[in-house]
Amino acid sequence: MIVKRYKPLSQASIYHSLIHTTPLLQNLSIPTEDHFPAPPEVAAAPPPPPLTLSHPVLSKLEACPNLHQFSQIHAHAITSGLFHNVFAASRLLRFCTASLSPPDLHLTNLLFSQIQHPDVFCYNLVIKALSFTSYPLNSLSLYRQLLLQGLCPNEYTFCFLLDSCSHGMALWEGRQLHVHLNKHGLAAATFSATSLVHMYGDCGALPDALRAFEQMQLRSNASWGAMVDACIEHGKVFDGLKLFREMRSLGVDPSNATLVSILSGCAEQGDLVSGRAVHGHIAASGLELNVTLGTSLADMYSKNGAIETAMEVFSAMPVRTVASWNCLIHGMAINGHAAGAKCLFEEMLLEGDVCPNEVTFLAILIACSHAGLIEDGVEYFSLMSKAYGMVPNIKHYGCMVDLYGRAGRVEDAVEFIRIMPMKPDIGIWGALLGACRTHGHKELGELLAAQIMKIAPHDSCGYLLLSDAYASDRRWDDVVGVRKVMREMVIRKMPGFSSICSSQSRLYEPVGSQ
Repeated sequence: MIVKRYKPLSQASIYHSLIHTTPLLQNLSIPTEDHFPAPPEVAAAPPPPPLTLSHPVLSKLEACPNLHQFSQIHAHAITSGLFHNVFAASRLLRFCTASLSPPDLHLTNLLFSQIQHPDVFCYNLVIKALSFTSYPLNSLSLYRQLLLQGLCPNEYTFCFLLDSCSHGMALWEGRQLHVHLNKHGLAAATFSATSLVHMYGDCGALPDALRAFEQMQLRSNASWGAMVDACIEHGKVFDGLKLFREMRSLGVDPSNATLVSILSGCAEQGDLVSGRAVHGHIAASGLELNVTLGTSLADMYSKNGAIETAMEVFSAMPVRTVASWNCLIHGMAINGHAAGAKCLFEEMLLEGDVCPNEVTFLAILIACSHAGLIEDGVEYFSLMSKAYGMVPNIKHYGCMVDLYGRAGRVEDAVEFIRIMPMKPDIGIWGALLGACRTHGHKELGELLAAQIMKIAPHDSCGYLLLSDAYASDRRWDDVVGVRKVMREMVIRKMPGFSSICSSQSRLYEPVGSQ
């Protein structure tokens, strides 16, 4: 199916099959023999001996510092006839796709179109380069060209193609490639199967990712990490933590990226025990507490309420970025330590190594909101634009509305919404509605609930808040009316859940009324 869907792949017509054509693919239609034809004396010469990387010209590629010098090497390869050797051409092509960041697609196009008989290695290089462009699925057309030329794709070909599907969120194409992998007997190979897990995970097809993972002949730490990441990224935190424990029981050492993912899951799930176990693994393994790991650890501890431990991790970090400061300030804020959040913010400014960003101000505004520090909140909100030239976004405005609302200054909150430069979202209306309910503004609360239901008619938030407001006022007929509307529109409140950690460090997930 994928071969039929992604049409002609000869160099004369590849780009006609594409919805989005890039200069790289457009120029593939230029006949390669018209590019720099070999001089007569070179064409008549006997075939050159096999080349190696020690060739005087090719060896210079390893130390090539810039495109100017590369253009000289390229010109010499053309005039000497060296470029007509596919190995030499592939090394030049590799420089364009692997040694330059980002890859130079214009130069890649030029070189690839000059190769008269590109091999699989050349195709792999260009497919990989295309996978990082704005239209990664263009690489599938090159794959069809490869097949039509009678070449056999290898494991790397499929890995790069699956990366293209991941970047393009192309689940259908990814499944077709899975069929081709089975046809070539590569679906269970570690490298390609790991790419399958990544692709299915990125596209949200967790059951398919798990099947590909279970069918692997040999699982590497990258394979385990891909499956763990897929689970946690799509909200299956319990499944991700279970896989992590199984991974550790088999003696597989997780990569730093997997550890960061697991710590993120522990922070989201409130699983302090597993988070401490990950910290213990990091310490026992002698891993360097770099910025990413340190920040993830501090974030996990702060979101689980272990502020002192979070501060210890933060203090032990040799280098701190703005993200490191942000996670501590936010941790202080959500745990009710507004004074600590303010001190950290001031310390960050005094050190001067990093500047606050939008997330920093969001965290400090949350701290002010939870503590009812209206004057401080107004000052920080003003500081964003006056001192740092930042434009507050809707989340910052939402914090200010919540700040006024929590303090009972509902009229100020309404006025603040009125002068907002953007249209309020459901979060801002919800914050104001909560303030109306808390401080007895019943009529305004009903109007706000109607506004929320108008903006998000299938969101249970407005209905539930209005129902609770009616219940607190003993307006039972109105409560019944709201619940009836919810039933008729099939609007349900998502059941809440919490995690319970047993003495054996096992997680349980009771849901709803359990």
